[in-house]
Amino acid sequence: MTQGTKLVSYSPFRISFAGGGTDINPFCDAYGGSVINTTIDRGVTVIYTPDEYELEISSRDFLKSVMIVGENDNGDVLHKMAGLFRNYGIDRGRISINSGVPPGSGLGSSSALTTAVLSLIHLYRNESRDPWEIAREAFSIEKNYFGITLGKQDPFAIAVGGFKFMEFTGGKEINHSLNQNQAFWRELEGRTLLIYTGKTRESSAYLKDQVDQSAAGNSQVVSNLREMKDLTHEMYSCALSGDMDGFLSGINKGWDLKRNLGRNVSNSKIDHIISEALSSGAEAAKLMGGGGEGFVLAVCRPGSIEQVQSSMMKYSDFVIRVSFEESGTRSQRFSQIFLD
Repeated sequence: MTQGTKLVSYSPFRISFAGGGTDINPFCDAYGGSVINTTIDRGVTVIYTPDEYELEISSRDFLKSVMIVGENDNGDVLHKMAGLFRNYGIDRGRISINSGVPPGSGLGSSSALTTAVLSLIHLYRNESRDPWEIAREAFSIEKNYFGITLGKQDPFAIAVGGFKFMEFTGGKEINHSLNQNQAFWRELEGRTLLIYTGKTRESSAYLKDQVDQSAAGNSQVVSNLREMKDLTHEMYSCALSGDMDGFLSGINKGWDLKRNLGRNVSNSKIDHIISEALSSGAEAAKLMGGGGEGFVLAVCRPGSIEQVQSSMMKYSDFVIRVSFEESGTRSQRFSQIFLD
């Protein structure tokens, strides 16, 4: 028998309650961005199993596998991911990727995958990286290597973890943890549902429209983003003081502003699901991510989550309760035994 070491890394997904869009340049550089989010108990797991063959990467979510055999990058996600491993000197063994929700669903799945992969790579190379370093590296790779239009929220929210208010200003990332506000956190957690709209989408395309309008000086887009940023500060105060009504009102106000940021951020199907959720007992509801499709967040009235979940199953095959997580991206070695 021979000994080997299996590496496992995990990144949780995130729920964004407010401010998504203010973290994207050029607005973020000009005015600063701020967001409120939490990581949840669903995420992406990346497993590395050593063997002597060419690197194989497989994804249950894409139902696809690829191998590194020379320069075979055809531009899809898994081939690009294979190239990333090769760039870091990993060209043997097996990588498997498993996700708790469909990709492109508005919960930061791209950043969850990238941060998990980077955490695993640095563990493989015996390199120490803190969550902030992982987040900065992930942001750069998503933007420059994968060509994704994204804000700073996702890699930092996911790598750092927890319930928090984050500011991006002057080239710095500042975290204000709300993990200590346990009563508020647990009440919000116990009232939260995610409703899948039945499609995934490339949020980068929706965000690019916002970026283009912001860069062109569209006064309405800039005004909406500034209001959204101010709103996150108000909601942060609500979270600190335990004002749940004010916090939930902020979610609804933020969605009203968000849906006017660009073309097709919402549509009749999303509007209908949100309307039905509010009619069924939710106090606040919004679409996650850049727009178009994905998950709708619904925060229910006290004692009504089961009723709302049952009602929303008429419109979606995937309506789930979630728990909030204090931890972000992490990785670990596991000893294993191979039979000769």
